[in-house]
Amino acid sequence: MRWSIFILFSLIAVAIDASVGGILKIGDAQPRFLPAVVVFALLSAPRLHAVRLAMLAGLLADLMSPAIRADDTQLVVIGPWTLGFALGALAVVPLRSLLYHRNPISSGFATLVFTLLAAVAFVFIWTVRAGILRDESPSWWPGSGAGEVWHQAKVALANGIVAVPAIWLLDKTRPLWGFSTAKRVVPGAAREVV
Repeated sequence: MRWSIFILFSLIAVAIDASVGGILKIGDAQPRFLPAVVVFALLSAPRLHAVRLAMLAGLLADLMSPAIRADDTQLVVIGPWTLGFALGALAVVPLRSLLYHRNPISSGFATLVFTLLAAVAFVFIWTVRAGILRDESPSWWPGSGAGEVWHQAKVALANGIVAVPAIWLLDKTRPLWGFSTAKRVVPGAAREVV
């Protein structure tokens, strides 16, 4: 896998999410393209690099989603999305043996699972941080953590829907990524390229 291509596509996804991502808003849930890029890479990248590439993308997500303080200043907290993306990667990597890598529908499901677990970790980390540092409130304040998990579940569903065409387009760029392919024997007369 070429890290430079992953970083390039992650930066493009973050730029799309920050600029025109609001056009695709479904209700109050704004889908993001960054999880689709991460899941696309997770489904084909070596297991050794899976959590690292997810944490790198999570770092980008943390840098691009500052919390607004009561005095209208911005607070960038590195960690909630980084660790959330790591948890999502730890769930998607075992799933990839069950999913057909090049099917956008299964990739959309993997994106839904990835985003949902990342959101749960995000809310948990912000809640713990708010409990330790009483002067800082979470980004969803004055709402509850459960309300934020519900909102993030809707975002995860929207991400899964948006991931279907996004991963189909990303699959067209597969030769650029440098994923190693191997053939394995599957039941029947066919061989599946992994």
